[in-house]
Amino acid sequence: MAIEKLRKLHIICPKERENEIINKLYKLNVAHIDALSPDYVKEGSRYFTHPVVESTRDVELSKIESILSTFKYFGLEKKGLIGSFLPDDEVLTKEEFDNLLRNFNLDKFYNEVQELSQKNNKLIEEENKLKEERKYINSISNFPFAYSILFGTEQTESFIGVMRTKEYKKFIIKEEQFIDQTFVYKFSADKNKTKLFFLYLKEDQKKIEKIIKLYSIEKLPIVRTFSGFIEEEASRILKREREILQEKEIIFNKIKEMYSAKRKLLALKDYYLSEAKKEKVMDKLLVGKKFSIIRGFVRVKDVDKVKDIEKEFGDTSVVVTEPEEYDAVPVALYNSPIFRPFEMLIRMFGLPSYFTVDATPFVGIFFSLFFGLALGDAFYGLLIVLGSLYFIRRYRGNKGVENFFKIFLSAGSFTIAVGILTGSIAGNFFPTYFPHSQFTRVLYSLRIIDPASSDGSIKFIAFSIGLGILIQLIGILLNVIISFRRKRIAEGIFNGIGWLILIPSVVLLLFLNQYPQFKTLDYSFIAIGTILLLVGGWISVRQPLFKPVAALVNLYGIRSSYGLVSFLGDALSYSRLFVLGLSTSILASSFNVVGKLLGGLFGPLSIFVILLLLLFGHSLTLVMNSLGAFVHSIRLNFLEFFGRFYDIGGYGFTPLGLEFKNIRLISNERGGKK
Repeated sequence: MAIEKLRKLHIICPKERENEIINKLYKLNVAHIDALSPDYVKEGSRYFTHPVVESTRDVELSKIESILSTFKYFGLEKKGLIGSFLPDDEVLTKEEFDNLLRNFNLDKFYNEVQELSQKNNKLIEEENKLKEERKYINSISNFPFAYSILFGTEQTESFIGVMRTKEYKKFIIKEEQFIDQTFVYKFSADKNKTKLFFLYLKEDQKKIEKIIKLYSIEKLPIVRTFSGFIEEEASRILKREREILQEKEIIFNKIKEMYSAKRKLLALKDYYLSEAKKEKVMDKLLVGKKFSIIRGFVRVKDVDKVKDIEKEFGDTSVVVTEPEEYDAVPVALYNSPIFRPFEMLIRMFGLPSYFTVDATPFVGIFFSLFFGLALGDAFYGLLIVLGSLYFIRRYRGNKGVENFFKIFLSAGSFTIAVGILTGSIAGNFFPTYFPHSQFTRVLYSLRIIDPASSDGSIKFIAFSIGLGILIQLIGILLNVIISFRRKRIAEGIFNGIGWLILIPSVVLLLFLNQYPQFKTLDYSFIAIGTILLLVGGWISVRQPLFKPVAALVNLYGIRSSYGLVSFLGDALSYSRLFVLGLSTSILASSFNVVGKLLGGLFGPLSIFVILLLLLFGHSLTLVMNSLGAFVHSIRLNFLEFFGRFYDIGGYGFTPLGLEFKNIRLISNERGGKK
């Protein structure tokens, strides 16, 4: 349980040495480099300045992103339902990575992918054009002449026209003379549309235009790529479509073969991102006429590694000092392996400030406990534990996925314990289906509370609220510790210790009716706590007129870090644990009872009906109530608990060095981790 101790780092080196020093820090991978303001920093009469450095890795990164986008376009990134929520586990050995940097030709690979992609795009364009042609062919499928007749001659013009069938009937009656003088051939008709072929002399163009306007004839466009009969053109289109399909399949297979290099591309991406980050660090340097200054932070345990730079570069000075409270110090969390997975939740909310405390162990215990109480069923907890163990084994070495499922492994274990102690194992499954078995009697002999009974409900609610009071007091205690660390002694005593005395004393008063001899002592503690809080409010303002008001509102919590109203609301908020746990048991038990009732109606098929209903019902209950347990466990930590002490605002300690985000680099073929 700790925020790692850091030291402020300044390296002063000759200007011509700055690249060597940065490369050395990059190899060490221990120093977090920050910018240092050039204001009032002088060397002689000249100011230091921040250099502007352009990245030389953008081209490579752009090519890699383009290749990966092409893979995605061809559908090579598709995953299953569960896989879509999990990252790829790409692994590369140290030897493979070194060979990759030496031998992989990114430009050649990129050009090949681009060439295949462009060919595919052209084929798609041609395919779309053929689809339009096929659609057009289908619309004139009964046309009996060679299509080239529509191109006309020196003396004639022709076109295919479409008119409403009703208009066609009028046309053949009223325009009999026109039809005799002009070649008009009907080749397709239905109750709505009639299609005609018109062949006429060019000198009759005005008559044709008049007929077209009079009978609302639609002229179909002429496709210059057609020439033969419609059947021949349809056959040509079909043949070409098949050829395109084969060509696209060849391209897809080639892209699929190249997809096997994805992990290499991801490794290169990590490498170039790290190199770009190293180049970007040059922007943070202060560069003078002769010297450059590098500023950053280093872990206490790594100070000697950085100090060795002085020995290696004799003309370079390394200065290591204690961070001041006004410094924006990055945060590096350090926890035992048990609590380390829960750092993920801390980072989800936001890192604490450097000069505060790391709440990871508290979140690890409280989240698991809250989840267990909110889900509260041993069978569901067992399923979560087994599922977590499977994915931990499946993604062994992938720290992100491992830590995520280790959180649920812990939460599931607490759920099993709560389920056994409350007698909820798939709801009331065993009493419903095996009421007289020895196993059922043993399981329910372990139950210490029945949340479904009136007496048990009161006890569970009291336990939930009591747990909330305890956790709120822990939060206030952490606030006191932080205040003392920051040398805000008065705030810690009057607005921290005051509440630590007052709140337990008020709660204890509810249980001292039968022990009047202790009431006087308890009243004394209440008075001491109240006086401390009143004094805290009194000294928090300077104007004498407002001091009494400030003292009173300090009890309410307006000026203090806490308050009576906040305490009451936050304590009652923990009763949701009882409600969620009870809802899980009731919903699961309801499916058990309904399954037994319906199963008896289907005779020999009863066992299948019961199994299907139980499978559906318990799956639904597990998913819904697990989601509710997760959300509310997060809420009780981030809102009710963190609200008492947590000072968000930290940013991560990220040492300059080669960083792998997309792959795992291992030391040998057997999977040793780097």
